[in-house]
Amino acid sequence: LHITMKEDAEVLDEVVIVGYGSQKKVNVTGAVGMVNSEVLEARPVQNVSQALQGVVPGLNLSVGNSGGALDSSMSINIRGAGTIGDGSGSSPLILIDGIEGDLNSVNPNDIENVSVLKDAASASIYGARAAFGVILVTTKSGKSGKAKVSYNGNVRFSDALCVPEMMDSYQFALYFNRAAENAGDSGPFSQEALDRILAYQAGTLKETMTMNEQTRKWQAYGGANANTDWFKEFYNDWVPSQEHSLSISGGSEKTQYTISGSFLDQNGLLRHGSDNFQRYTMNGKITSQIADWFTVTYSTKWTREDFDRPSYLTGLFFHNIARRWPTNPAYDPNGHPVDGMEIEQLENGGKQINQKDLNTQQLQFIFEPIKNWRINVEGSLRTTNTNEHWDVLPVYAYNADNEPYLISWNGGALGLSQVNEYSYKENYYTTNIYSDYFKQ
Repeated sequence: LHITMKEDAEVLDEVVIVGYGSQKKVNVTGAVGMVNSEVLEARPVQNVSQALQGVVPGLNLSVGNSGGALDSSMSINIRGAGTIGDGSGSSPLILIDGIEGDLNSVNPNDIENVSVLKDAASASIYGARAAFGVILVTTKSGKSGKAKVSYNGNVRFSDALCVPEMMDSYQFALYFNRAAENAGDSGPFSQEALDRILAYQAGTLKETMTMNEQTRKWQAYGGANANTDWFKEFYNDWVPSQEHSLSISGGSEKTQYTISGSFLDQNGLLRHGSDNFQRYTMNGKITSQIADWFTVTYSTKWTREDFDRPSYLTGLFFHNIARRWPTNPAYDPNGHPVDGMEIEQLENGGKQINQKDLNTQQLQFIFEPIKNWRINVEGSLRTTNTNEHWDVLPVYAYNADNEPYLISWNGGALGLSQVNEYSYKENYYTTNIYSDYFKQ
């Protein structure tokens, strides 16, 4: 690769948001990384955390224990993952328009810029909470002029990466038998079972399972001869999702406003059952210069997050995919999900439904008794309402006579049913009162 770097002498004239206001890059002495709205709008991802990946040097984002679940959040740290002791964390302080918040609750199209304060100097402003850095998110404000309408929409497709390739059932059976022989045991696949597997792959045998004559139940594993790729069975290919955002802004020399709304519909890759995440946002901000020495800004933000998935979709389920034998079919000869393959639990075993509402109100007064001396008085209120529903329903399998019988949901009692409801409400208040004077 022959790469020529283009000189950009104007970059030092950019305005950077820092803890105590804004400065030009050329005057900034601390380590500050900045991302503007163009970068965030150009990346069709689910949330701001994903949009920041690989954009700011020294800002590390990693997937947590919940993996790629649609409601999961990424772990964020600056300058490494060190911590000062047990029970403490190394996450940076995140401020959205001056109030602590969640990056994932913000519509990326509503963000004007993101500043990352990397060094310890930020602790002189924000205290101990800033010991591991600060991420400052500034949302868009209206500008004087005619009303401007902006729409941003996209449709994207998701697919699973790095999916293992499974052996076919005959090769799997030979490997399993050889491993058993090396351990001094007899293999789980008899010659009759091997012949059935080859006949099924050749298309001369249509039945995928044998039947236990005593129990009249279908036999899986060594008694089955299908050829199933379980990763393909449980993951959909190229799942569509969509996002739409609409904003209106404008104003006069004295008063500026902006109103925006967005809708995100993110689908998971699950083929049996469904997992889905939806986010709705509505934001408004108005700034009015009441007098030459007095300016008022009022902003409101509302976010709703809806998430649902099968109750059975746990970490153990993903663990089991790689352990399931390819000889097992997904459905028995009568067309019902096979016992032990977890399809019945995913499709009919209950749902987890979560809903989260965040409502933020912010009011700011700026007094300027003399030129360049600004006194800021800010007050904020954020209300969080969370409701979670989780249920377990009885699940069934069918015998060779097409008769249903109860099976275990997750190793527990047959016919288990449960309902859990959880509600949580939080009121968060914060005030900022500070003054600055700058003259050059």
